[in-house]
Amino acid sequence: MVRDMLLIDCLEASKWSRERFLELREGGVDCVHVTLAIWENARETLTRIGHWRRLLDENSDLVALALTADDIESITASGRTAVVWGFQNTSPLEDDIDLVETFHTLGIRIIQLTYNVQNHVASGCWEDPTHGISQFYGRNVVREMNQVGMLIDISHCNEQTGLDAIEYSERPIAITHANPSGWVGFDIELKRRNKTDECIRGVAEGGGVIGLSMYPKIMRGGGGSTLEDFCEMVEWTAERFGIDAVGFGTDFNTGHPPEAITWWRAGRFLRASPVPGKLAVWPEYFDSPAKFPGVLEALKKRGFSDEDLAKIAGGNWLRLFRESFGPKGA
Repeated sequence: MVRDMLLIDCLEASKWSRERFLELREGGVDCVHVTLAIWENARETLTRIGHWRRLLDENSDLVALALTADDIESITASGRTAVVWGFQNTSPLEDDIDLVETFHTLGIRIIQLTYNVQNHVASGCWEDPTHGISQFYGRNVVREMNQVGMLIDISHCNEQTGLDAIEYSERPIAITHANPSGWVGFDIELKRRNKTDECIRGVAEGGGVIGLSMYPKIMRGGGGSTLEDFCEMVEWTAERFGIDAVGFGTDFNTGHPPEAITWWRAGRFLRASPVPGKLAVWPEYFDSPAKFPGVLEALKKRGFSDEDLAKIAGGNWLRLFRESFGPKGA
């Protein structure tokens, strides 16, 4: 069983509990990036931070908050899973640029510029693909995130926003959870969510990483996708964009009530989801992060060297986190 390397999942969005943390430990997950906010404002996000602090305290034998790459390594060495906090939208900033540093001080390390739709920073993947990062506020948010040490995520952004972020950011950026549309195609439920070769290549050339996902709604074959399919996608991506740009970002989520998908897709701006759908039914090969060892074994059998597999499993993310989580120039 392949378990002797650092394993980082750069996006899981489950309803977190001790049961979920035990699954992380069973799967050998050393670090997980979790979502604290999607549509929440600043006040609501502060409540989420408080909730998470209690959750971490109550499960301190299994998990701990990581603020740096060194934290991830020390938490891993203690036999626990390091938790990295992130937002999947800039809504908690409430158009106040000072809140970027404030939330960094409170422990947030990754922010996605927009979640599917338009906000004051940029355009999401459901919007006109020619609209990108806003000229004034958006560009200044990018600059501020670079300055304080907040990793920019473009997973749910549209094409132009992604290309703009690549151009405007002076530090590497991330696609924490998406797949290459060049391999997946467009016969999927969420056909606007994946990334073009141009976008992925720009992220990779800037030193960033894409987290590949088993999420059936953005995966070739949907709920019928197989472990072989996923391994083929990993190989395809590594061959085209370089082994140093590939990691895991499963987008695994479980434990939520059915109405959660309406909140994720409609927020406060609609009464019903603009994209019909139900909570995902995950494929058998990855219906829990406890299944990660099987994924690593399958990749090894496909011919990835131990060195390359270590990069995909977590080495690439750790390198990016080390470069990204501190103030610029530190």
